[in-house]
Amino acid sequence: MLKRLTPVLALIGACWIVFAVNLVFWQGHLNQYGIVPRHVWSLPGILWSPFLHESLRHLTANTLPLLILGGILCARSRVEFMEVAMGGIVLGGGLTWLLARSGCHIGASGLVFCLFGYLASLAFFRRTIGTFLISLICIFLFWGILRGILPTASAVSWEGHAAGLVTGIGLAWSAPKPKSGRKTAD
Repeated sequence: MLKRLTPVLALIGACWIVFAVNLVFWQGHLNQYGIVPRHVWSLPGILWSPFLHESLRHLTANTLPLLILGGILCARSRVEFMEVAMGGIVLGGGLTWLLARSGCHIGASGLVFCLFGYLASLAFFRRTIGTFLISLICIFLFWGILRGILPTASAVSWEGHAAGLVTGIGLAWSAPKPKSGRKTAD
């Protein structure tokens, strides 16, 4: 089972390593390389932003949901996790870059919202007992995060959250349906 979780554990490990290195060697200055909307020089920030966190509290707040939602998706398929994670980083980050308010957007919460959107909406698009149970579990455990798409605090990238959620739902909608005979967790 641990082998199945390798991709999500590696992603979380990378977040923690980047946080530690950024804090110890650069005193947090790498955070300026997140997503700065509509500035061409910040396009690489789309890839870097999920690994950059403002504080230990910010990182720990993203770690548990990333572990649980990513773990559920890895249990289904490691390849599916990697596809959704990369899609969430690139597409969700791209939407944040295009549509968010001015500022520097960092953190893995957009990816958390992408994973949630993907898993919570999967039953709607696949209509199997397995996807229904997964969607139900994710909604039951994490429905409260949906408050994060509301503009409640200036320091919170609600736009990144909304972009991640929309991206996750879009990825679930566009995911190929398993061919009959192909073994899946559905």
